[in-house]
Amino acid sequence: MHFKIIFCNFAIDKVFIIYEVCKDYTWIRPFMGVKSQDQEVDELTLLFRKWNNAEYLLNFFMENFEDLKAFFKIERLDHAIEDTFEDAEVLEELVLDFPYTEHLDELFKPLDITDAGMSELTREKARNWNRERHASWLRIYAIRLEPDVYVVTGGAIKLSRTMQERKHTAIELDKLNRCKAYLKANGVFDQGSFVELIN
Repeated sequence: MHFKIIFCNFAIDKVFIIYEVCKDYTWIRPFMGVKSQDQEVDELTLLFRKWNNAEYLLNFFMENFEDLKAFFKIERLDHAIEDTFEDAEVLEELVLDFPYTEHLDELFKPLDITDAGMSELTREKARNWNRERHASWLRIYAIRLEPDVYVVTGGAIKLSRTMQERKHTAIELDKLNRCKAYLKANGVFDQGSFVELIN
């Protein structure tokens, strides 16, 4: 049996694992997403809904306008929204469409230097690495279980140098760290041990 998406539920102090099997994707390696108890959908679906919602993006870029100008030299909100729509479409294809899903390790990169030296449960980030005009500000965050197998914990529009600099990216870093700690505490080190945990 092959899994397409497996969801994890976050609580305040731990992560609850639940899962949903998409059997119509028998050609794909496992791809997993985190889901909060109060959310109807997993984090990955929620990200792409937000990144394709003009009202959400307008509010976000209005609140973070100084970062948008300082780091990306963009001063028109309509350009930022349009760029996000375009980038989200490309990133969604890279993450979810075959044959890209067979090469997720080419899309996901270690979050920082400490993760680059690790071999299990590394914190990873994905973005459109080939974005034209300016670097992509869209990020998907995940824990790598094994080659081309990831648990997605969330994502963000990252307009600052580090995740710790802004509240919305600091929250994503915390989710990433909590998920990793939960998986490690429960003996997860690869896809097989993850499947054992959820069964």
